Formats: sequence, structure tokens, C-alpha cells
Amino acid sequence: MRGLHWCFAGLAVLFVLLGGGCSSGSATALQVHLDAGPAAAPFDTPVHITVSGLSPAGLVTLQATARDSQGRLWESAAGFRASAAGTLNLAAAVPVSGSYHVADAAGLLWSLHPTFTRNPEAGFIMGNSGFTVRLEVLAGGQVRATATLARLLSFKTGPSVQTVSRDGIASTLFTPGKITPGAPAVVVIGGSEGGEDTLTAAALAMAGYPALALGYFKEPGLPPCLCAIPLEYFARAVRWLRAQPAEGGRRVVLIGGSRGAEAALLVASYEPHLFDAVVADSPTAYIYGAFGGTGAAWTFHGKPLTTGAAIPVANIRVPVLVSDGGQDSVWLSAASASTIVQELRGSGDRAPYANLYYPDAGHAYAGLPPYLSYPGYGFNGQYVYLGGSEQANALAAEQFWAKMIEFINNPSAPLK
Repeated sequence: MRGLHWCFAGLAVLFVLLGGGCSSGSATALQVHLDAGPAAAPFDTPVHITVSGLSPAGLVTLQATARDSQGRLWESAAGFRASAAGTLNLAAAVPVSGSYHVADAAGLLWSLHPTFTRNPEAGFIMGNSGFTVRLEVLAGGQVRATATLARLLSFKTGPSVQTVSRDGIASTLFTPGKITPGAPAVVVIGGSEGGEDTLTAAALAMAGYPALALGYFKEPGLPPCLCAIPLEYFARAVRWLRAQPAEGGRRVVLIGGSRGAEAALLVASYEPHLFDAVVADSPTAYIYGAFGGTGAAWTFHGKPLTTGAAIPVANIRVPVLVSDGGQDSVWLSAASASTIVQELRGSGDRAPYANLYYPDAGHAYAGLPPYLSYPGYGFNGQYVYLGGSEQANALAAEQFWAKMIEFINNPSAPLK
């Protein structure tokens, strides 16, 4: 269950953040300065937000509002106490009140909530123009400083987007205008929601990695359910990817979440030399049956893989990165991750591996781009709770994204 309750209309997000608040002390004497940036950057780039010129040790509230592509209003807010010097750094300041409760410069982004409904499952409908972020600081009931950030999903230099529908493959290839030197190509597969994980692939392309969002069911020409999916399908996709001019000769990393993590581990187990590294987010150590249908979910050489059997991860010969949450309410990904690590550790010819465990996170965060809202709900025909708090999931997503990029760059090196 890879998808969150966010709905993707195109490949970008439209945020408009506003602010408000109050401050103790003499508001009329304040010369407040808001420093927020970078002014224009890919949407998964960390932000910095600092305020100066506030009343020493005074209270100030930053509010945020956003309109999605349907014009619906979203908002978040956090109250802070300025330092003795009258400054505030959201990366270090813990809110004294508000919609999030931890020091994080991006807290106002991922804690946005709808004003038009009390339903926690409501989805932010993303538009096609990228993030436009406006921040305001209010002190003494007045706006004292503003700043605008552009959070982008595309530049004039790329990434280019190619829809692939041939040889039984359904996917979208994102090729950066400027590829990171030595960067591998990445194949991204989603979970039981089906379709293509274009958001993650596009974010990786913005970071300089050629990325293929590969669908394996619920796409034209593919099965309508997660039923009898041949592992050879992923081999065909990799052969096609390696034949492309910009991607040829590169290492290829496979990233999968939830049922996609199951697929990634199976492919790495049964085709040990197909990929150069594997990322398995919220994994299972066992083979599950079909989803949306009956029988086996996977086949190899025309034979169904046995439901309930252990994934033979000891056969894997490439570096593996596993991520799991202690509050996963879909399946016991933390226990599965421990089993996977134990099997890899016992392998006679093991490759490097790492397990990143987030005790308060659920099933929805792993491998998705950071700085979005992570309420802990997913959509699979109906909304289901995936576990973990919004704050824990958001912070886990932020931390894991940085570690995943580090792993992609050098899978054989220990994570810092």
C-alpha cells in the first residue's frame, strides 16, 4: 500500500503558505526580518527559515495556508518563543503550540490540514505548476515580514519525460537535464495500489538520477490485479533501460515499497545479477498471494511462487537497504526486516546491507519524497490506516530520503 492520501494531478504540487501570529513586547518598534530559502529549488530540497528582529524572548506564531489545485484551503500553524536576542530558527526551535511539536524547518509544510473538512483522510489535490510557497510572520497582530519560495518539479533543463509503452512494458522514464556524475539509473516500483510511482521517480530525476517509474499491473496492457506477475517482466524493463542512450552503461538500482519491496527482494533473489543494488521499503520477508484477485502474486519461469514461503534473500548478491517502521499497521515490516537482515548475515557470499528502523513510523512514509504531508493513510480502493503519527512519518521520510540518496550513490559504503 504505497500511495498516501495525496492525489496526483500531473507531476507537481501547488502550495501557498501564509503566516500569522502575535508577539509580546512593543510591536511598533520591531524591525522583523524573515530569511527563507532557497528561493527556487527542487521540491525535495531542505528549506531554512529564520526570523530576526523579534521581541527578546517574545512569543510569535507562524501560520501556513495552502490552496490545492481545486482551490481548497489547507492550513497549519506553530507558536514559538524567540531567543533572548529576538531571533528564531525553525530548524532548532521546538514549537510551544501548534500543528507540529518538533524542531523542523519544514514542519509547516508537512503538517498542513484541510480547513474544509474534519476528515483526516482528505487528500491534497496537486496541480501542475510546482510549489509556490509564501511565508508571513505576524507580530503584535500585524504582518511584519514575508518571503516567497519556489519549490520546483521541473526546470528548463529537464528532466525530460518519456512515456514507455512497448514490449509489454508500461512505464515513464525521467531523464535529468544534468545527470549527477557517476549516477546510477533507478527503477521505482510501487505497491498494491498499482500504476506507476511517478512522484518518487520525478523527484529522483530532479536530484540528477535517471529514473524509470515502472508499472507492473493496473496499467494498459498489464494485468488488472497483482496476480501472476512474472519476475521476468522486470528483467525486460532493465534491458530496455540499459539500451537507452543516457542510461546505458550505468549501474541500476531497484527501489520498491510495500508489495513493491516484496517484488524487489524476489527479483534480487531469483535474478541475482539483474540489479546492482536494492532498496526495500516497509518490506515483508514472506511471499504474499494475489491482491485484487486469486492465486499466486508472482511467477518465475512460468511457475507460481508459493504463497507463505520465505523470500530466499540469502541468494541476493548485491547491496540491500531496508527501511521499516515500528508502528506499521499493514504488516510486521520491522519483524520482517530483522528476518531479512538475519538471512543476509548468514549468507556465505553476502553483500553489504543496512536496516534503518524508525520506531514511531508506520507503513506509508518509506522511500517517498520528504516535506509532504504524511498523515498515515493510504488509498487502495478505500482509505486505510497505515500506522504511525503524521509527525513520525514525516520525519522518517525526511531522514530516510537522505540516507537512500547516500546509498544510491555508493551502495557498498557504510551509511554515515
